[in-house]
Amino acid sequence: MFDIGWTEILVIAVVAIIVVGPKDLPRMLRSLGRYAGQLKRTAGEFRSQFDDAIRESELDELRSTLSDASDLNPLNQIKDSVTESMAPLKETADSIKGSIEAPQAAGDDEPEKLAPKKKTAAKSKPKPKPKPKPKPKEEASADESGGQG
Repeated sequence: MFDIGWTEILVIAVVAIIVVGPKDLPRMLRSLGRYAGQLKRTAGEFRSQFDDAIRESELDELRSTLSDASDLNPLNQIKDSVTESMAPLKETADSIKGSIEAPQAAGDDEPEKLAPKKKTAAKSKPKPKPKPKPKPKEEASADESGGQG
């Protein structure tokens, strides 16, 4: 900070001895040391208060940035953009659905004309075998007795 060399310190010491005198020099140096210590402490306190103020301002800025970031929800933004892009498709689907449902409500068969039926190969299905008819009770009881009777 100060560019004071050994020669300057020696000159200051000689002048102090001459001005103050050798008898009062130690007391003067002691009081000068106390003032220097007080000055150092005051500067340290000022620096610490200044640093605290800077930290608080940075924390306030950080808090505001964090609250702004918490307000931003990327999922909501994505959901909104998807909903907006799906709106025209939904309108088209609703209009198609309405045009299909309107003729059905009137009893018209136009939807069947719009949706052609699948053609299946004409396969002859075998007819199911007829179930045997139950025997009358008289015949059934004769069969159970072994034909005797």
